[in-house]
Amino acid sequence: MPRNRAFPCIRSSERGFSLIEAMVALAIFAIGSLGILSLFLGSFSSSAENQNLTSGYEIAQSAIGVLRANGSNALAMNGATVTPSGASNVALAPVVSVMSAYGMAPQAQVSLTVSSLLGSQQCPCSATVSVSWGGGAQTYQSQTVVGY
Repeated sequence: MPRNRAFPCIRSSERGFSLIEAMVALAIFAIGSLGILSLFLGSFSSSAENQNLTSGYEIAQSAIGVLRANGSNALAMNGATVTPSGASNVALAPVVSVMSAYGMAPQAQVSLTVSSLLGSQQCPCSATVSVSWGGGAQTYQSQTVVGY
């Protein structure tokens, strides 16, 4: 059996990995790592999207609470808008503070559509609250009946 001249106690069959074997193992490890990295990046974007949807839900519920608190006067809020910098209707001022608390971007907007269910200018009314952010790319909508 041939012996290694540099290390006579090591047989030639026990020398370890060759450079090619090490590079193949490293390539396999890199491909596997990229797969795991893509899973992490996907979960981070899903987490951010879910956080935005939760914020949209909370803001919409705040706007619905203001509509319900105004009862039969909710119809007067038809077409009102709210941005983090202010509201087009004074009664919606609490929604501005909720938007600020959730850190919504300046281009975020809440829009209200209120219409009478009786076909007159009286409530009960159907109310739709739309919260949009990301330049309108993402939207959360909620509908309810108010002023009954």
